[in-house]
Amino acid sequence: MALVFDRIKSTPGEALLLLTALVTLVYSLNFMFFSVCYTTGGGGGDCFTILSNGLSGSSTPLDVAYGAGAPETAFNGILMFGIFISTMLILNEGARGKWTVMLPVLSGLTVATAVIWMFWNDASESSEAPKFLTPIVTITYAAAYFMLRGEDEVDEGLDSVSFGIGVKDPVALMGLVIVIATGLFYVFRQIADPQSVIDAVTPGAASDGLLAPTEVTVAFTGALLLTYVLWAVAILTQGARGMWPVAHPALFAFLTITIANYFGFVFGPLREFSEQNQMDAISAPATMLLFLLVYLRLREEGIEEGMTFQGEPMDSSSFDRFFVMGAIAISVAFMLVELSGL
Repeated sequence: MALVFDRIKSTPGEALLLLTALVTLVYSLNFMFFSVCYTTGGGGGDCFTILSNGLSGSSTPLDVAYGAGAPETAFNGILMFGIFISTMLILNEGARGKWTVMLPVLSGLTVATAVIWMFWNDASESSEAPKFLTPIVTITYAAAYFMLRGEDEVDEGLDSVSFGIGVKDPVALMGLVIVIATGLFYVFRQIADPQSVIDAVTPGAASDGLLAPTEVTVAFTGALLLTYVLWAVAILTQGARGMWPVAHPALFAFLTITIANYFGFVFGPLREFSEQNQMDAISAPATMLLFLLVYLRLREEGIEEGMTFQGEPMDSSSFDRFFVMGAIAISVAFMLVELSGL
């Protein structure tokens, strides 16, 4: 018996996915919109944050976590937003054959659990909730996956997995290769050498959250990015047919990053950018444009085959309208947050 979503047959699986969706939504919204207040402990009560990082209003820059890495924290929140979208997509449209979505997410969460313990700084006075919540979410998501292997048939097609090249269009193929190569570069750099990312940052005001990020924040970014790289690999190797559930969360996540970059540059404040920072800032919008091109090129190869919205068939023109409306809604959300001064 379904709790909320009729297209999920396993009640325990649905409950576990709902828990995952709730946690990722709360953290993603908190980091996306309120990262500065999160890193400064609420700014002494002067600004809003959904969750506290454990710093009090009397915290000072002597606290390791105070004002450290608000832009990077916001970026992590948007990557988590993509995972939330993928989870809601499964709940809305059913789990059949969605191993292509879930296994990359599970891989990313597993690596995130590892790096958050490897790089955690015990000298920090910030809340240790992420240190324990991340493995809990990982276990919850893994349990949901196993619950959905029965009548929900989440593993359908896994027994015929291919490790070749499944994409035929040369433009889409080259685009995917570039996306994967770029993603792997950032994944390995963020995890293997987070200090190199930190060293490239010119710190700004601590009260604006513009100090350099901590190693755990940087490595966590790499772990979350791994999910997106594996989604691209799944399309490349398994072919485009019916891969819309894999493509859509990534499209909306990188659309959100592009919009967030725009509002961040408009409203500031900003750090002084190094050449590496400029490359990093450009890479996300460039990835969005390239992946959108790949998606459009792969329509002829059936990437939207079987596409549904709340169980009802959805065609290309309907998705185009949905994507544009999504862009408007996300932009409005960022504008309201910036204009309200939250």
